[in-house]
Amino acid sequence: MKKNAEKFQELVTRLQVVLSEIDYAQKACLQAGRMECLLLKHVYNSDELINMNELAKVLNVSHSRVTRIMDNLVSKQLVMRKPSLKDRRCWFAVITEKGKKLAENSQKTALDQQISLLSKLPEGQVDEVYKAFRSYVEKYEEVLKETYIEV
Repeated sequence: MKKNAEKFQELVTRLQVVLSEIDYAQKACLQAGRMECLLLKHVYNSDELINMNELAKVLNVSHSRVTRIMDNLVSKQLVMRKPSLKDRRCWFAVITEKGKKLAENSQKTALDQQISLLSKLPEGQVDEVYKAFRSYVEKYEEVLKETYIEV
């Protein structure tokens, strides 16, 4: 079991490198940092207005960090702040047209990469690979929840 765990850990490490390269390719068009990209994508994909506290929870960062990230995105005219009508201390993130175009471009890049990758797999293996990968990720998430330590 230990030998298999070591093989899988090596593969996971390689996967993390690949995913960070994919992330870099997607965010290169945004000329933004990792957290800026995550925040922009989250605002873009949300059907409702999102306040700063919700963004901090989603991104698992402090409120002050979200504020700094928002400041950067506002200065790049990718998002704007909209005040709450119910609570004057509360602000919502609203994506601009420029932000939408960049988020769409980023998502298109990610989808194009997946299409290219899947076209390189032998015919008939796509479903197998997907099922195995999905199963592995789901079990990994379970283990992470079991071993999560609050900081």
